[in-house]
Amino acid sequence: MPRRIVLPVAVVAAFALAVYAAADRPAATADAPKPLPEMKFDDVAEIAPGVFFRYSSISATDPTIPFGGSNHAWVVFKDYVVVVDANFPKEAADVLAAIKKTTNKPIRYVLDTHHHGDHAYGNSVWAREGARIVAHKTAARLLKVNGPKQWEDASKDREDLRKTELKQADVTFDDPYVLDDGTQRVEFRHFGHSHTAGDAVAYLPKLKILCTGDACVNGSFNYMGHSNTASWIKCLEGMEKLDVDVVGPGHGKLARKDLLATQKRYFADLRAEVKKGLDAKKSLDEIAAGIDLPWYKEWTGKAAKENKDNVKHVYDELTGKVDHDRLGAAPPPLDWRAEPRGFVGR
Repeated sequence: MPRRIVLPVAVVAAFALAVYAAADRPAATADAPKPLPEMKFDDVAEIAPGVFFRYSSISATDPTIPFGGSNHAWVVFKDYVVVVDANFPKEAADVLAAIKKTTNKPIRYVLDTHHHGDHAYGNSVWAREGARIVAHKTAARLLKVNGPKQWEDASKDREDLRKTELKQADVTFDDPYVLDDGTQRVEFRHFGHSHTAGDAVAYLPKLKILCTGDACVNGSFNYMGHSNTASWIKCLEGMEKLDVDVVGPGHGKLARKDLLATQKRYFADLRAEVKKGLDAKKSLDEIAAGIDLPWYKEWTGKAAKENKDNVKHVYDELTGKVDHDRLGAAPPPLDWRAEPRGFVGR
């Protein structure tokens, strides 16, 4: 006859209490967002199954930190890899080495999010790996028409450019360019003229990830010399309509979707401040000196008034001095910390 087991009353009560408490808590769900990884410069993190993000070095305030070019993301498909941004050749080689530590699959596509050197000049490195370079048609046009002279100018200060050559885009798009093999899906999209006229983003709808290039950055890294700030605000509003959880910016740390709103607020507030100064008949210098956005300094660690080139660009836009159709015809400066320039990124 089996022996009856009698549990102490206290044990039974504790068990019942634990079951009740567990039932009272919301159940964990598979799609609940996991915490963003804490990353140091050059770290690589797998932010979703088969999706990796590399955080490149940059600082708006410390000139001793080397500029590592753009951030990168790559997506491992069933038979190949897709990379977001090409960087400069030297940094592209560094990223290539990092990718090979995560997968042995061949790299087949690389998106130039725009035509600037830290996002496109490494194209030849990826092409030697067998990758096809993809860009929005306007970014491809800017790289083709202005690229050779800009490359020549940039090569005076970069040995890696002198040792290689400018590679143009292989594939251009206007409508969304989609890669989908049933395991992963990436959509290359163009929302309009933002950081440049040819900006593109990489959207992973199944995983709710958006890699923005310089259409959205996390920190005081906006170079606005080729931008249309009114259009840029609308582009960010378009991105906000996407189902997104994680944003991989062109520069700065990984963030949640609210980074899009933060970036948009900078342009909206800057335009409002400059317009207020113009309405008061103030000079550019007076307007720049009076810019006061405390929340911006809290976000970036840098006062908005210190980004004098950005203030001037908005001033020129609002006074009709900017031909947005021609923006991008001149290269961004090679030294993004150079004075008296007030911008702090590419």
